[in-house]
Amino acid sequence: MNQTNPIIVINANMGSKGHQIGRLIASCSNVKWYDHEWNGSNPWEPCKHILNHEHSIFHFDRRFSDDTTLPPVLDFAERSNHVDQNIPYEKLDKKQNFLYITHSKLDESRNYFNGKHLVVFDKDIKRFFETSWNFKVGKTKTPISELYTVKQAKAMLQGVLDSYTAHISNEDFAIHSVDDLLHKDMFKMLCSKFKLEFNEIEYNKVSKFINDNSTNHR
Repeated sequence: MNQTNPIIVINANMGSKGHQIGRLIASCSNVKWYDHEWNGSNPWEPCKHILNHEHSIFHFDRRFSDDTTLPPVLDFAERSNHVDQNIPYEKLDKKQNFLYITHSKLDESRNYFNGKHLVVFDKDIKRFFETSWNFKVGKTKTPISELYTVKQAKAMLQGVLDSYTAHISNEDFAIHSVDDLLHKDMFKMLCSKFKLEFNEIEYNKVSKFINDNSTNHR
């Protein structure tokens, strides 16, 4: 792999359970969790009080227990009118990885992050309109539904998916949905490819959290 930055990028359409996937990956010992208490001090604990927590207990923002945070980038930054998009990689030691979820097109995120990319080929239109459509973004807390028409949103989701098909490479790890990573053997394959340290105890805790709550909490 010709990759330099210590970051695991989850390329997933809105509504495709990217935060559940992120929590599973954060169970690895060399992935830094956004451990602010409102995210859940551990990835198997539900979020509370953060933006959009009422729509999903699996959601998390990019904040740590010391109240530092990673900035929104690419599609996040565009929707929230955020200018500073510098990721402070120096915050990590050499054995850790950041985790970042993006809904941007694959070529754009690859050029920006220069990291390792998990690509999620899921486009759950129904779930998008049940959850993400109502999410608020940025300091203005504007709902996604006020930023796009239904037609624009559907075109955006398809455009992102098309970019995955066009730009996927052998260096990426592709899955259809979070269900793939709830199979331990598949998750271990991801860990092997991206040199992540599988932590079975923490993986089992996150898997149980997802399985126990996925029916009642989308």
